[in-house]
Amino acid sequence: MSDIQVVCLGVITIDTIALVDNYPGEDERVLAHQIARAGGGPAAVAAVALSRLGVSTAIAGTIGDDEDGAEVLRIFAREGVDTSGISIGASATSGSVIVASKAHSARAISTRQPMQQVNLNAEAKKLISQAEWLHVDHVGINRLKSENITRGSGPKISFDAGYNVSDFDASEVDLFVPTDRQMVLRYPDLQLGAAVERDSVNAKNITVATQGSDGSTGYSSESGLVHADGFAVDVVSTLGAGDVFHGALLAQVIQGHTLERSLLRANAVAALSCRGLDGQSMIPNTAELDKFLKERS
Repeated sequence: MSDIQVVCLGVITIDTIALVDNYPGEDERVLAHQIARAGGGPAAVAAVALSRLGVSTAIAGTIGDDEDGAEVLRIFAREGVDTSGISIGASATSGSVIVASKAHSARAISTRQPMQQVNLNAEAKKLISQAEWLHVDHVGINRLKSENITRGSGPKISFDAGYNVSDFDASEVDLFVPTDRQMVLRYPDLQLGAAVERDSVNAKNITVATQGSDGSTGYSSESGLVHADGFAVDVVSTLGAGDVFHGALLAQVIQGHTLERSLLRANAVAALSCRGLDGQSMIPNTAELDKFLKERS
């Protein structure tokens, strides 16, 4: 029997990130304050957040048989994330070049053609069948039907719904986490809290909307409608903060916190991750999170 609590299924990348004051113009060269290579992808970053927060975690997805793929495996090994569910595909490992601008508090991203996802290997299927939760991103959610994974037939399903979910049936998952912008597209005539409550009540699940620096709003039948404010930190880059939030939120839910407390703690984890250029290096562990919250109380 596996001791893995969560399997994260979806995008796995290696990214190159540069931090500049202002974006370069055509044929212009600008000095970067920092340049980093780091692991990325919504499911992958969430897996690292979960592991740092004390949740036994595995990752499933596809990488290439190349140096970037080898680097992916080294990163997850260092973070204590089980990689036996990763499959090797025929094309290069997915990756992006990202230029983050301090002046604009924004980023420009150029992404290599996403690699073709291959079928889940036998170990991935075994891990998923024995896990408490399956966390999926926009790529992982599209693999559930082909793998005959449905809500109620195996692990609980958590969905990072940050991409184009205006028509998604939220009853397919146990934890539905879109952005506030996605909720506007789903329910253009409702205020955010009412929209979150409607999805949760109709789907009989936990629904949470992320709101960037403004925090997050959630609803469950147990908690009712709750909100938690965000935290101000010295921001280097917000790259990956949403992915971090998803992993942190699921960790808090698993560890038995109320929904309101889970939102507060996940907001703090996401904020603290923004102290680094990439999405992973500054994710806190539980002791660091508790220390930060104690200092802010």
